[in-house]
Amino acid sequence: MLKTEAEFELSKATPLLEEASRVLKELKKDDFYVMSSIKKPTSAVVLGMEISCYMMGLKAKKTNIGKVDGDTNGYFDLARSNLLNNPGQFM
Repeated sequence: MLKTEAEFELSKATPLLEEASRVLKELKKDDFYVMSSIKKPTSAVVLGMEISCYMMGLKAKKTNIGKVDGDTNGYFDLARSNLLNNPGQFM
């Protein structure tokens, strides 16, 4: 029963992982510069940058909070200054 349930959940997650991998392979350096210039990022972009910061070991500080509309935790601002301004290092 547990194995069947795990296989079912895995079958739902696998296509999402494959799609994410495909999209990541298609990213270009210029895409990061475009994201950096966004004045009001969508919640999906903010979440993506928050996850990227976690993956890179970056933690938002109080100085990052409130600088960008919709970025309530400061991670888009942190990503903009540490990841998006140097996409070669980030990629």
